[in-house]
Amino acid sequence: MWTRTTTWILLAFATATAYAEKPTAVNALIVTGIRDQSTTVLRETLTNAGHRVHVTQEPSADLNRENLAAYDVLVLKDNSTGEGVAWTPENLQAVAAVVQEGTGLVVLHQASAGFNDDSTGSGEYGRMIAGGRRGGAKTDGPRDLDVTVQLDHPVTRGIGSFRQSSDKLVRSPQISQGSRVLATVFDGGEQDEPVVWVNHYGNGRVVHNLLGHETASMKSDGFAQLLIGCVQWAGEKGFRMIFDGKTLDGWEGNLRYWSVKNGAIVGTNPSWKPMVAHDFLCTVADFDDFELRIEAKVIGQRNSGITVRTVKQRYKYPIAGYEVDMGVMRWGWIFEEGGPRQILNRDVQKELQPKIQAALKQGDFNDVVVRCIDNRIDAWINGVPFGFSETKQDVAQRLRKGKIGLQLHDGKPQVVSFRNIRVKELSRD
Repeated sequence: MWTRTTTWILLAFATATAYAEKPTAVNALIVTGIRDQSTTVLRETLTNAGHRVHVTQEPSADLNRENLAAYDVLVLKDNSTGEGVAWTPENLQAVAAVVQEGTGLVVLHQASAGFNDDSTGSGEYGRMIAGGRRGGAKTDGPRDLDVTVQLDHPVTRGIGSFRQSSDKLVRSPQISQGSRVLATVFDGGEQDEPVVWVNHYGNGRVVHNLLGHETASMKSDGFAQLLIGCVQWAGEKGFRMIFDGKTLDGWEGNLRYWSVKNGAIVGTNPSWKPMVAHDFLCTVADFDDFELRIEAKVIGQRNSGITVRTVKQRYKYPIAGYEVDMGVMRWGWIFEEGGPRQILNRDVQKELQPKIQAALKQGDFNDVVVRCIDNRIDAWINGVPFGFSETKQDVAQRLRKGKIGLQLHDGKPQVVSFRNIRVKELSRD
């Protein structure tokens, strides 16, 4: 008989043995019909970054809705009207449909010119890929290009400006309305030419990357980092932002301490009037099984944290839930808020802490992922995994669902910041 207890045991075992997998791994499909060295480079770059990568054998046969449903992101490598890689109108309809529904799209140099000569598909393809080598766009090169990152964005975060060897520059590319330019190349004359920009097509995230014309140019460290950033951002299929970057709509807490600054939620425990009790800014909505991705920064000598399955209670402590701790020497703790057990993963701390400390970006934003499925809490800080399985069924039942909270600690002055907060609700079906 399949019981809830059986489900807990199996999920706990499966997750405990597999939770070290990269949490942001995506299923990517490289769309090409050409098995050349450049395809190998793209595949190896993404596979080495922890992603699951497949390559089309024959686009006209592979690009249908049934096949495409398995992927988080499509990487368009070649001109979709070129010999051996041509799409049918039905292929275009299928790709457009899944991207509108939320599948990500990464468009590389050659694919930017697809359907240029096909009046029946040009408009839809151009809208889907957010512009590109269309209309009066011209291509120079190959030559060395100095790529300048213009905007702080998840695609480009951590990537400085870099030199791209033996690549071609597209002059005056078309860019769809609403696009945000992330990187440019100076044309040697009077202007910067956009080479990377982002947009949306329906619910799908689109990244247009005009770099990577030749195999040699795809091997540069800068291009590799950019490709990984493109795929990871576009491939967040099913995630939605729960913080709009401007207001605290959808959140509740003491606004004396919480505000929005520079696109982040900021909590401040001021030195001139320290808090006497720590405070939580929580989502209005409750969440059951989900995955949370967030960037967090802690400044000060007290810890902070992200609480999940958070519920209000009428005891001395105002909330109960599981807290993924951060700050000072508590990064990597899973703490029982409002309960007697405190550190729930104490037994792994001796082995875990050196890995956490080596991965931390002190005084800067750190990438945090929290995944809650049934009675299991898994978390990653900058890719370092840890977790906890709840064995007390009464507690698991009480904390089956709840709010997501951000902690600001009392005592010594502290500033905590959280940004790029998105969540994907999960199903156990």
